[in-house]
Formats: sequence, C-alpha cells, structure tokens
Amino acid sequence: MEGMRNSGWVAGSSLLVLTGGRSRRLGRDKATTHVGGRRLIDRILAHVPQDVPVVLVGPPLAGLPEWVAQTREVPPGGGPLAGIGAGLGLVRTPLVAVCAADMPFGMPLVIRTLAELADPRGTIGTGIGTDAVVPVDPEGHAHPLCAAYRTDVLCEGLRALDPLTGRPMRDLLAILRVVEWPVHAADVADVDTAEELQSARTRAAGEGTTMQRWVETLRSELGLEVPCDIDMILDLTRDASHGSDWPGAPVAAYLLGAAVAGGADPAQAASVVSRLALKPTEESL
Repeated sequence: MEGMRNSGWVAGSSLLVLTGGRSRRLGRDKATTHVGGRRLIDRILAHVPQDVPVVLVGPPLAGLPEWVAQTREVPPGGGPLAGIGAGLGLVRTPLVAVCAADMPFGMPLVIRTLAELADPRGTIGTGIGTDAVVPVDPEGHAHPLCAAYRTDVLCEGLRALDPLTGRPMRDLLAILRVVEWPVHAADVADVDTAEELQSARTRAAGEGTTMQRWVETLRSELGLEVPCDIDMILDLTRDASHGSDWPGAPVAAYLLGAAVAGGADPAQAASVVSRLALKPTEESL
C-alpha cells in the first residue's frame, strides 16, 4: 500500500473541491454557508493537512489558507465534469479525491476511498486494475463527487468525453473501471435544500465544537437565556457584509439581537435581515 500520513491521507494524493454549483434549491452559496459554526468549505479543509495539495474549482472564495489553489471551470457553471477538468490542470499527484463543497460530513469517507484505491488488498477488494472507488448509498445512488480516482485515467476519460459542459457524471463512470462501495446515507449527506441544511445543523450541534462551548460560556457570563443559533447568525452577518458595500454586518447582528430580545422569533427576524441585506435598496439602506 502507498504511504499513509498520520492524518489518514494517502501520500501522493490531492483533493479537488467543487464549489461552483448554482444552489438553486438552497438559494444561497453553499460553500460559505455555516454548519456547526464553520463554513462548509472550512469544514472540508479542516480534514486536510497542509502538505496535501488542494484545488478549489468555483467562484473565488476569501479567507482560505494560502496553500489552497483556486481556479474556475469554463464556462462558469458548466457542471461537475467541467469543474473536474479545470481542477485537474493543477493536480500533479497520481491519485486525486473529488469532493463537492456541500457535504458537511463527507471528508472521512473521502479519505477512506483514497486508502481503498491505493491498496489493492483493501477491505472492499478494489484490485490492481481499479480506476476509481465510488460510494453508493442504501438507495443505490452513486456519489462520484465523494470519491477517489487515478489521476491519469481520469484525465484520459475526460478527454474522451470532451466537450464536458453540461455532461452528467454517469458518462464518466460508464467508461472507468469503478468499484462501488456501499456506505451509510449519513456518510454522503449533502445540503441541497433548507430542510437538509437544518438537518445538517442539528447533527453538527452534537459535535461540541470550541465555538459552541465559547457561546455557552458567554451566555452564562452575561446571564442570558435567549437561544443562540450560531449558524443562523454567521450566515446573517455574511449576507449583510457581502450584500452591499456598506459595513452592515455588526449593525445587522445588533438589530437582530434587539428584535429577539423584544420577543421576535429568531428565525423569522434573521430571514428579514438577510433578505434586505441580499437585496439592498435605497429604502432598505
């Protein structure tokens, strides 16, 4: 088996993260949406050592580590195969993991798919001729955006399929030697809708993060009993600070707090503030 790092990452592997989805059903940028007090993209990167090459494909993102490379598919929004094709231009390792940015809990599985692909004696019997290891959920749906590939074969496959814009991932899987790995649905849970986002936040609330502990300490010190939805507040301040060129985030957070203190429903109040911040007008400013 190829060398393993202490983190579980296979030596000679890279990570390619796709962040360019249109988010039509969710209605907001997924990569910068918060789950468990962190942006989805930051949850992914938290699992990656600095010596693992990472390529993000999608709109430019701020606040990323300097060792993370960014590029964009052409045309923007051209679909996952176009995104993978753009990202592979920056990959120099024999193995590459591909992950969508909207999978809050998928990285441990991504790391395991790399390990299985690198080891022909792995627990799922990949074999020496395997091109990719792709998780399959209990309903039989393959998840090629939470999978591991041999870089050279992946490049050859994309060349054979060109042009890539708008083509489905199943076209790629059909020409690769794929080992399907049955996994639990929770391992490949993604965030496409408001309901799925709330489910992910509920699940993440049990993680006991540093942010959650800090908030509870602060509430205790201030003698506050009002609920504090960390992810809602972080998304709200993101919307306020990026929705226009004025520094509205701290003011929006203050007004939200005042509204909740006055008896307003936190979720409804946050929705109002976010709506006005994302669509500013002279009247709302």
